[in-house]
Amino acid sequence: MLHEKQNTCRRTPGLVTWVCWVGLTALGGIVGTFLLSVVSNANTSLNGLLIWCYLASPLFFVALGQWLLLRRFVVQASWWLLTSVLGFLFVYPYLLIYGFSALYSSGQSLIFGTREFWSVSLTLAIMSLLFGSLVGLMQGILGIKRLGGLGELGAAPRLLLWWVTGSAIAWGVGYPLGEQFLASFLWHASTPFSQAAAGLVVGTTWGIIGAITGVVLIWVGRARAKVW
Repeated sequence: MLHEKQNTCRRTPGLVTWVCWVGLTALGGIVGTFLLSVVSNANTSLNGLLIWCYLASPLFFVALGQWLLLRRFVVQASWWLLTSVLGFLFVYPYLLIYGFSALYSSGQSLIFGTREFWSVSLTLAIMSLLFGSLVGLMQGILGIKRLGGLGELGAAPRLLLWWVTGSAIAWGVGYPLGEQFLASFLWHASTPFSQAAAGLVVGTTWGIIGAITGVVLIWVGRARAKVW
């Protein structure tokens, strides 16, 4: 049993891990957003309650997909699922600051190049950086620190700092590029977003987040292997 646990700890994520990480992250974001949309359309009386799940639903399915992969590298990886709790805690600041700023722009925030577009994009970037930092910190404490026994290494604090920084950058880049820049090219004032367009925006947003954090995951894993 001990020998098997040591072998698990020595596994190092590689290119295949990165591809799966990106795919599972994007898929989790799409599934969580789609299920929330289905429930909201089926019973509009639940919309007030579903606001709490606005960020938590996709974040949970993203964490679930990532957990399926992290089990190969991280001891007690189930703690990773707790990161979805942050979606409940952060949803109202997110909606109050970003959501209302976009709403009060009367659709101008999705017209590329307008003052409202840049203002809302900057607001979203700042909010995403903060949220990404919190998510990365919680992930680092609950999961990344256990990657291959990182908790036993003197380099652990430095590697955890890299993970938090990478998570902040991933969120700070992914959300503005997906929710603002890509959405601005797909949105037409006369028609609402189609399901395909919405799926593309959500998939791109989470795909970017997964791509950046996946690179950091591989780097942290390999850095740990060198120190071992």
